[in-house]
Amino acid sequence: PDGAYVRDGLELTSHHIETIPFGSFLHVSRKTVNSMGLSRLRIHALLEKEEEDDMSRSNRERNSSGSHYHRRVVEGWISEALNPLSGQRGPIAQPLPFPVPALYRVALPTGAIVRSDVELSSTQIGHAPMGSELSIIGRAFSEHPMDQCIERLQLAGHGGWVSVRLNRPPPLDELVFELIGIDGNFDPFSPGLYHLDAYQKVVHEHNNQEVEELLHLREEGNDMIHDLSDIGNGGGGNGSHHVRRSSVVSSVNEEDDDNDDDSLSPASSHSSSHRQTTTVAGSGAIPTLFRSGFAGAANVASGSSAGGGKSPYPTDDYCLICLTEERNATIVHGETGHIACCLICARILKARGDKCPVCRLPIDSVIQQFWA
Repeated sequence: PDGAYVRDGLELTSHHIETIPFGSFLHVSRKTVNSMGLSRLRIHALLEKEEEDDMSRSNRERNSSGSHYHRRVVEGWISEALNPLSGQRGPIAQPLPFPVPALYRVALPTGAIVRSDVELSSTQIGHAPMGSELSIIGRAFSEHPMDQCIERLQLAGHGGWVSVRLNRPPPLDELVFELIGIDGNFDPFSPGLYHLDAYQKVVHEHNNQEVEELLHLREEGNDMIHDLSDIGNGGGGNGSHHVRRSSVVSSVNEEDDDNDDDSLSPASSHSSSHRQTTTVAGSGAIPTLFRSGFAGAANVASGSSAGGGKSPYPTDDYCLICLTEERNATIVHGETGHIACCLICARILKARGDKCPVCRLPIDSVIQQFWA
């Protein structure tokens, strides 16, 4: 409600430029973490302020008209969330879904990697060859690397994320996607039908992939695979999916791992009228190009939703510092670590030079953890 404080630098000690009112729309071009461990956003906003001169004020008193509006562009840095050290928590700025889905085309010759979550360390679920057109419904930034968080796009159909650029230093950070325009299949008078259709396509692709994976296992002589009749109905008689963990997480060798995300070239591929599949060398998995979104196979294995934020293991304990967020960071000291804090609080402890709140050892580093 108090708005967002815009400063001319990353640090909170930099000059205050403007306060953006509550409910204003911003364009975020960059996200990074400052020396205090706080996420900061580089924003561009168009502010409109009402100004009145003496003549217009007298007219307004007579007929409630005569106001003048002054528009100006504001650029600078704002915090993504309130500083927990202030005793308050909560978002200052939140990403919004696209009002109309957009079409993007893969422009990178080696194609684009589709992952289950916004972070580059999340499970790879597919590969989109060059020239593929994907429906995008949202945009966000990853938490890593901290000095240059990666801009990510969310596929339609309830999940799945791709990178806008390669995770490399300029000028090697080539564009992975180019904007085509608005998705012509979207009807603004029936938006729910569009998303329902996209999700149904995802389920269809997922079921087809399950059948193909089980046929592959049967060909390899796996005696445990007998019946394929339940595939397409969500799994076995009890409603569970017949998915092995190894069939979801592929052993893909990416150059410098996530530093070169979206730079993988598949060993072989083939396409059909409904979908395109890619077989990766050295892997039993068959990552699928999900044109409409993310098939839930990875969710079955990890126990998480499409957002990828929940652990498959019971985590009733909250952060020892803020007592409101789940523990999703590891405080590393030497060859050991403690899972005691949320990522924001752990970063702040490290930036302040504080010791581990559990064992009081000096903090060497902070990493974000993911259950596999």
